[in-house]
Amino acid sequence: MTHPATHPARQPRPRAFTLTELLVVVAIVVLLLGTLFVAINAASKRAQVAKTQFLMNTISAGLAQFNTDFGYHPPVLGRKDTGGGATALGRDVVRFNDSVVAGGNDIERQQNWYSYTTLAEYLLGYGHRGEDGYGIIRGGPSGTGDKENPPFGIRSPGADGCWGAIDAPQPGFVNFKGYYRARNPARLSAPPAVTSNLWNAQAVEGRVYGPYIDSIDERLIGGLTGFDASGRPSIVTNDQLGPNSAVNFDTLPKCILDYWGEPIAYYRSPYGGDDLRSNVPAQDGGFLDLGDVFVLREWEIDTSEQNQGAADVSGDTSSSAALKGASFALVSRGGDRSYDRTVRRDVGEFNKDNVVQAGK
Repeated sequence: MTHPATHPARQPRPRAFTLTELLVVVAIVVLLLGTLFVAINAASKRAQVAKTQFLMNTISAGLAQFNTDFGYHPPVLGRKDTGGGATALGRDVVRFNDSVVAGGNDIERQQNWYSYTTLAEYLLGYGHRGEDGYGIIRGGPSGTGDKENPPFGIRSPGADGCWGAIDAPQPGFVNFKGYYRARNPARLSAPPAVTSNLWNAQAVEGRVYGPYIDSIDERLIGGLTGFDASGRPSIVTNDQLGPNSAVNFDTLPKCILDYWGEPIAYYRSPYGGDDLRSNVPAQDGGFLDLGDVFVLREWEIDTSEQNQGAADVSGDTSSSAALKGASFALVSRGGDRSYDRTVRRDVGEFNKDNVVQAGK
């Protein structure tokens, strides 16, 4: 008979997790993953804002240099002439008092007077010799391998800011000031139309200016293909079109995109008539300024910057000194890709994440 002391020790049976314990563990894991996701998403948004702000700094520096070279900031280009086909979309000069600028008074008009295409047109220079006097080797074919070196840049836009489209338009467009099709970079008496295949014969000489942005990610350049019913632009990138696309990306008017893939809008102080250096009188005895553009006003305005401007649709007159004294301003729709141009602080909070930069 075996003595009890010699019996091997019994091993306790391992205890399994209860269903409640498993659910608690799963809940903790889900909570941690959710917290991590929120943190990563917030960090990504901050990075996109920071990169967009850096891009705007670069654009602002280019606009300042442009102003140094020509004595004015670029005009506002927008949709006006639908007869020029896809290449003319958003490339006509839209003057402040043009009938196409919606609004019953000057303050309302200011909200609708901006451009998506001005920045790429003037700071980078995507045009050919018949558009901005530079871009393709004179007399050669217009293929992608025949761009002048450096490939981007412009020749002087002249006193009217649009290569003769106002002060020396093409003969057929003397009554359509500022039209893309009226451009005449060489100020010739009978220039070839910019929409013809003879534009590359234009004899335009002189200094090449720019590009005013030295390097930019090609993914931040979009081609404008049209506008929807609300006026929102339809944008494609070269990658989206692909090599077999029927659309020639080079011929599309260009926009500079933010890091959410939306075009950056360009506002400038209103000028009277055709003189880009002039001002538009305001009812208070001064001049119209960008402090009255609602979408540019910050969601929260620092008390040291607090100023008064025109009332928006909600009666808010809050503005800032920086905007009141700005010559131009840039605005991105932000992460929600939307903004409301009728009010500073909108109910849907679309304007809350706008990225805005003003400059002189």
